[in-house]
Amino acid sequence: MKRGEQQKIKHKGNKNKKINAFITLLYPCNRIKFTTSKTRNSIDFINHLKSIKGYVIKRSIKRFLLVIDNASFHHSKKTKRFIEKQSCWLTVIFLPTRSPYLNPVETKVNRNLKKDVCGNYNYETEDDLLFTVRQYLTYG
Repeated sequence: MKRGEQQKIKHKGNKNKKINAFITLLYPCNRIKFTTSKTRNSIDFINHLKSIKGYVIKRSIKRFLLVIDNASFHHSKKTKRFIEKQSCWLTVIFLPTRSPYLNPVETKVNRNLKKDVCGNYNYETEDDLLFTVRQYLTYG
């Protein structure tokens, strides 16, 4: 290149799609309950809570304690209304703000998922990424 010129590199730009995973680490068995979504909002989180409810009912669990961080969709009006209606089986505890070290999902699952599946990998399609994420979360 001549001085003052910049090499042009062709790339896809910011058109890469994101896959969101709502992950709940089940204690004491250290299993994972997860749902995936193209968006990350209250409705998607409520759908994840409904899948947890199915898990609770199937196993005849009387009380489920859910510890969550302070993501905006955890505090939305829709989410709060849904959680209030589930008070017979669900108790929610919020972690302090900016404390990912207290959240085992962040330290045990998300960090490894990003490193092992997402970091420095290019997937041909969104479905390939989704398949790989689901495989990783299902089988570890």
